[in-house]
Amino acid sequence: MNMADRNPADFPVDVILYPGHDKAIRQVLAELAQKCPVEFLLLAGVSGQPIAFEGDKRDTNLSALGALLAGDLAASQEIARLTDQYQSYQMILREGRLSTIFLSEAGPFMVLFARVDHEVPLGWARMLILETCRQLADIASARPDELKSLDLGLHEKDLSSLIGESLDSIWSG
Repeated sequence: MNMADRNPADFPVDVILYPGHDKAIRQVLAELAQKCPVEFLLLAGVSGQPIAFEGDKRDTNLSALGALLAGDLAASQEIARLTDQYQSYQMILREGRLSTIFLSEAGPFMVLFARVDHEVPLGWARMLILETCRQLADIASARPDELKSLDLGLHEKDLSSLIGESLDSIWSG
């Protein structure tokens, strides 16, 4: 398809966030960093614009990393679409010698990058990151006056049910 033939609605659009959104996003990211634990988190818009980060960013250029994450996610989404494997909240996993990187959709407007130590169990990190992405999507889609009614955080009861559901799905196929 020629770029001129594309519908403007097909191009990624960043989410519009207000101060209340920012506070809720930072709360959710801080909780993920504590419960997982993660070394570094970056939340960016689908255009690559950094929204928030948590942890040790070292000398990382957040704008450059955000742009690369958005491109990587877009390419992976298109691969999934072409192979008829696309689903919401897709996740990309890269295992390294010292750490593991997760790249996940956080709703239609954002992408979450998480770097965890190689000793953190992958299943645990995956469940917490996916739940965090769902919460971030809820935050981004909520009007500022609706934010107080959202149930945010990774509650122990919810984590137990996530683990139980994941184990049940293994056994039930």
